[in-house]
Amino acid sequence: MIINGIFKALKGETNWRDELDLSAPALPRSFLAIVLCIPLYMIIITAVVKYNDNPGIVPFLQINIVLGLMGLSFSCIAYVLCLAFNKQVEFRPWVIVRNWSFLGIIAMIAAGFGLFLLGLLPFSIAYIIGLALYLGTLALDIALATHIAKFDWAGAVFSAILISMTSIMILYLGLMQALS
Repeated sequence: MIINGIFKALKGETNWRDELDLSAPALPRSFLAIVLCIPLYMIIITAVVKYNDNPGIVPFLQINIVLGLMGLSFSCIAYVLCLAFNKQVEFRPWVIVRNWSFLGIIAMIAAGFGLFLLGLLPFSIAYIIGLALYLGTLALDIALATHIAKFDWAGAVFSAILISMTSIMILYLGLMQALS
């Protein structure tokens, strides 16, 4: 079960590999998680548009492309880090677990904004939940870099910061282009 395997990997349990398909075909299949984020992004975007009472046309396609690139940026950074630090063996499991974990985080963020759209939660609470969960990807990336990619603490923190900064940069630059 994917969720159980992710939690075991995050906790550093040694048997987490038994819960996940880490075969070569599982790597491209894990990118389905990034594709599955698109409808979740639509919920988040719709909530932000509703909150801002934006009467103009929202560039949903451009925003989803930017968010998709942001989701894909992890695998690029992980590949470079695995090459630079001779950890190619860990690349596949690291990417597989991170892609499915990222889907889980985006699903929880979208749930908060979905509750706002249903009128069950104020936007500020949905925003705080979303921000906390997104910032939680930093902790997620540190844990995965430590337990799966086998980085020491400093290497895991460096990896997580690099991953987060890259995705934030893509998000910022892409949204500036899409919204201008």
